[in-house]
Amino acid sequence: MFIESERLIIREAKVTDASFYFELFNDPDWVKYISDKGLKTIEETTVYLQDILLKNAKLNGLGFFTVISKESNKAIGLSSALQREKLEFIDVGYGLLSKERGKGYAAEATRLIIEYVRETFKQEKVYAFTMPKNEPSKKLLINLGFKFIGMQVVFENEEDCVYEYKF
Repeated sequence: MFIESERLIIREAKVTDASFYFELFNDPDWVKYISDKGLKTIEETTVYLQDILLKNAKLNGLGFFTVISKESNKAIGLSSALQREKLEFIDVGYGLLSKERGKGYAAEATRLIIEYVRETFKQEKVYAFTMPKNEPSKKLLINLGFKFIGMQVVFENEEDCVYEYKF
């Protein structure tokens, strides 16, 4: 998968992205709002990515993707499009390095992923989830046109805010 906008490229994650993902997965906001992967070294992150990439290969175009700034040619974030067992429709996700937030990249990348899902998988809508205390993420989803539809346990044992975007 490879999609782009004026400022961004979104492509499949690669094992060579391990140092970037190590930084992202250990970003304090990632740990607070998404998950603590417990990855303490780049080597552990490399092994984790190898596992993710093996799983992505079986998802027919779904999975985790690296977001790259065209200006710097560096990885700045992650986008995802996944089909969860509990859900009827694909869900989209995002996460950026803290130094890259506030520049509109998350919205831009998420718009690209939404369009990718619409065109490739012909679904009538997508979902997105965020923790109730993650106000910036909730604001972003609403600004993108997502509607809050309720609370649901999707990950772990805690309820997340569920949003849907209808095409």
